[in-house]
Amino acid sequence: GFQYIADHARHVVVLCGAGISTSAGIPDFRSPGTGLYHNLQRFALPEAEAIFDLTYFQKHPDAFYELCREMWPGNYAPTACHYFIRLLSDKGILQRCYTQNIDSLEHAAGIPFDLLVAAHGNFDAAHVVDDNVGLAS
Repeated sequence: GFQYIADHARHVVVLCGAGISTSAGIPDFRSPGTGLYHNLQRFALPEAEAIFDLTYFQKHPDAFYELCREMWPGNYAPTACHYFIRLLSDKGILQRCYTQNIDSLEHAAGIPFDLLVAAHGNFDAAHVVDDNVGLAS
């Protein structure tokens, strides 16, 4: 368990993906019947990956916005695994957490931003894509 890691490891790097968030209720991408790509059929996309394609988004943003609404931070809680990674950080042995997840649950669990690398981006780093959009300061 953790005590073994604490006694023997001084520098830990974590690589994680959908498996740490599925127990929170977030589907993985590719599982037949339950995966995110399977569930996107309701949007009648030309292909499931189109929901993350910028050109498609610029013409048809509704599907992406609906997916974001469903996955918005606060709709799901971090899992025991997310909190374990935070414990590694709290103990000073986590050097970096590389995640493929876009759900931002690592940060919601309290893992500091400076230790997180979101390989595919996430809600924490989301921003508008149209630089002509005026934002109030």
